[in-house]
Amino acid sequence: MAKKEKTEEEKKLQVTIGIPAFKAQDHIEDCLSSINIQTVRDIVEVVIASDNPEDNYDYLKDKFPKLTIKVVPCEKNTGPGLARQRALENATTEWITFIDADDVFYTPFALEQLSRGIQPQVIEVQAPFLQEVRDNPQVRVAPRNDIGHPWVFGRLYNTKFLKEMKIEFSELRAMEDGEFNWKIRMSIEGTPLKINVINDPIYLWRVGSEHSITRIGVDEKGIPQYNFDLCQIGATQASIRAIKFCREKNPFNGGITRFATEMMIGHYFTYVECLERKPVFAEQNLFNAKRFYHEAYKEIEHLISDDVIKNMYTMQYAGHSQQLIGIIPQISFNEFFNKVKNDPYNGEDELKEIRSKFSQEIIDNDLKTGVATW
Repeated sequence: MAKKEKTEEEKKLQVTIGIPAFKAQDHIEDCLSSINIQTVRDIVEVVIASDNPEDNYDYLKDKFPKLTIKVVPCEKNTGPGLARQRALENATTEWITFIDADDVFYTPFALEQLSRGIQPQVIEVQAPFLQEVRDNPQVRVAPRNDIGHPWVFGRLYNTKFLKEMKIEFSELRAMEDGEFNWKIRMSIEGTPLKINVINDPIYLWRVGSEHSITRIGVDEKGIPQYNFDLCQIGATQASIRAIKFCREKNPFNGGITRFATEMMIGHYFTYVECLERKPVFAEQNLFNAKRFYHEAYKEIEHLISDDVIKNMYTMQYAGHSQQLIGIIPQISFNEFFNKVKNDPYNGEDELKEIRSKFSQEIIDNDLKTGVATW
């Protein structure tokens, strides 16, 4: 049977792939190769947001002539959030997805599978993704099925919705995508708009380049390890900003209350794990919880009953049990919460004092990643 020719409407660009690229020459060709073999390649435009003035990715247009590639240069390094925002602002299509320059789409059907999730009222389609796990010298993949994850991996967004709601990536360099996705999640609460979930893993989060500030390698089992220093500062800042953004739009949004409660309880589990695995950052993690309480949670605390907190704590414990195996908490949630509420809170001055006790090695590592030292 002869292959049916695509109509002009079918050939029209429909999906933008935004790629933040920082010193990505060693990885980005693998990324583009995974786009080049997509079954829906003809309806895709690629926007590479160069985040290093010294990088030039124009040569990729000749290397991948069948892809529609646009390179958006920058005047200075701004971080992955603002690079993604530049890609979003330069998108010409109805939908956009993001992929890091050192990652790949898992199959040639990835974008086709994501696109199948588009339905009336859907403003986002998301899928589980896979991550590389390094068992030296071998590399294997492990599924990430926590659909509520805060990252951009494996997500397709409606660009019109994002622009109308003024949902943008910020200058944060850790958890900038968390802030972005949390704004979406809370903004659609109580509306007919919805997020659709598909079952097919379409994205491979690779072990990555040396420029990652959130993953700091793997443990003895090959499981990726996260930076207890910058990740939690970033997560706290991102969640506070997302809550404030959504409260300005709709202060009576019940989704804000639920999200804030989840985050308050989540700070406890992070603190417990940090006490065991990276105690040098425990004081800073406690500060993060205090900052979140005073700058976001305190205003809505009167809306949340003890039963709600107890039930949500039980649900989160089930979700965190894998990380907490073998850890006997040194402090209960009630003790932690009372400490967060009642200990003095001095904002940025307190954080600066905590960080003044860190070793020069920690400070140098923060500076090397391009993240401001508080």
